[in-house]
Amino acid sequence: MFLETSRLILRKFREEDFADFCAYAMDEEMCRMMGNDLMDTEEAARVTFDWLKDREERSYVLILKETGRAIGNLNITPLPEHLLELPALAGKEGKSLSFCISRQYRRQGLMSEAVEAVADRLFREEGMDYIHCGYFDFNAVSRAFQEKLGFTHLITMPIEFKGAEVISVENVLWKK
Repeated sequence: MFLETSRLILRKFREEDFADFCAYAMDEEMCRMMGNDLMDTEEAARVTFDWLKDREERSYVLILKETGRAIGNLNITPLPEHLLELPALAGKEGKSLSFCISRQYRRQGLMSEAVEAVADRLFREEGMDYIHCGYFDFNAVSRAFQEKLGFTHLITMPIEFKGAEVISVENVLWKK
């Protein structure tokens, strides 16, 4: 287990999480907001699930204690290369977060609980100076969520993503 909050357990994915993963990850809106191809079959979802389970070093499934079911996931990764060169981040240590949660469990404070616990761990135990998080400019849900948690604007820029240009908004949460 990576960590535990009052309502959640964050741990590595296990094979038994696959059905729950499909239940939230195959959602068309979620795929679009995350910039993922639609996972409209279990075979398509399997590719992403196996990547998160077996290859992504710090990918954690969010288990709702009340039910024991997987309701989302959170990934901690190195900062994207193009952001490391920004003067605001020079000489500082940080990690990047990405996350998603089933629409059924939005607006219940669960993802806030998870991100705040992870941020505390990254700042207090791992010595990070900041946490990065971004979103595509059309993702109003992520924008509002990041603002609520205290992330501040770092840069807005066009990026090439899956053969198209999209606008990426990059934010940081600074260690207090």
